[in-house]
Amino acid sequence: MSIAKNTIADLIATYGNSSATAWLEFERYHLWQAEPGQVPESTFAPIQGYMIRNKYIFAWGNPLVSDRRALPATVRAFVTWVRAQALVPVWCCIDEYMEKTVANVGWSTVDCIYEDVMDPAHLLSLTAAATVPPGKGKSGQGVVAKDLKKGLRRAEKAGVYITEVTDMWSNYMREEVHKGVERWRKTRTGPQIASTTFQPFTDEEHRRYWLAWANSEIVGILVLTPTNEHSYLIKGCASFPDAPRGTSEALIHKGLEDIYRESLKSGVPIPVSFGITASDGIRPISNLSGWKVTSMSKVYHSVSSATGLFRRADFRSKFDSERQPSYVAYTEGFGLDAIRCLLNLLKK
Repeated sequence: MSIAKNTIADLIATYGNSSATAWLEFERYHLWQAEPGQVPESTFAPIQGYMIRNKYIFAWGNPLVSDRRALPATVRAFVTWVRAQALVPVWCCIDEYMEKTVANVGWSTVDCIYEDVMDPAHLLSLTAAATVPPGKGKSGQGVVAKDLKKGLRRAEKAGVYITEVTDMWSNYMREEVHKGVERWRKTRTGPQIASTTFQPFTDEEHRRYWLAWANSEIVGILVLTPTNEHSYLIKGCASFPDAPRGTSEALIHKGLEDIYRESLKSGVPIPVSFGITASDGIRPISNLSGWKVTSMSKVYHSVSSATGLFRRADFRSKFDSERQPSYVAYTEGFGLDAIRCLLNLLKK
């Protein structure tokens, strides 16, 4: 189905969660839309982004609807469409409400991923405090703040400063970002697994940008995009190979500072999400007994370790983010073959 790019971008910014922002990579994701009038509970025909491999359709994130009450009818319509093609539906990266929706009609669900969400006010209080008492997590908030402050001091000592791009991009700035991101990509070794590639200027209308400078050169970029939870998602943060140490920490910290100031004006907290991260195993949630996921969990943990997904979590832990569960749901035939299909789709 053909949906105008600007229309889907607007709908994602208004109704989508963090996973739906991935759909804007149109060369990677397909879009399904319900027939007109098929789901009357939504003011527009619901939309679902998905990837396809072999016999599986991997729906990515919650469907776009104007009202949650439209989710059951949307699930029925989407599954009918998938099965009419003799394919098997798997729903990935859904929230708790969607998990309950599909579990109520017999889907099996597992918890194997989570979303890292930061509270800017909390983080800034940690980095501003002279001393921080031990708190949550293995290391405690004191160690979290110490690690982050160390990175910020390194960047400051190296002369790194951060600016938000609030007006037109110059040709020079745009070219330097493109070249820097390309150099950054070349430094990444081994197989990369992610739901999106880093394309800084996709959906530029809805995104916000911060640049890191050192010695009058651009050395890093932070990209945020809005989601319907009245929050922001970090779509990308890259320190270019010639960037001083601590540049990524400085970029994210400055972005959170600016978001926090805006929340003070509105009086409404604005969380910022790192997006989805892999858990270290698979835990059964609904309509599934524990013994059935043992072998899947071993494969999942093995691949996650080999592809460096846990290193990503280690960096995010510096910001004392909160882990919000996310779920994978399936009906039948989901096993090692489906896991391998999904991971092959996500390889870059």
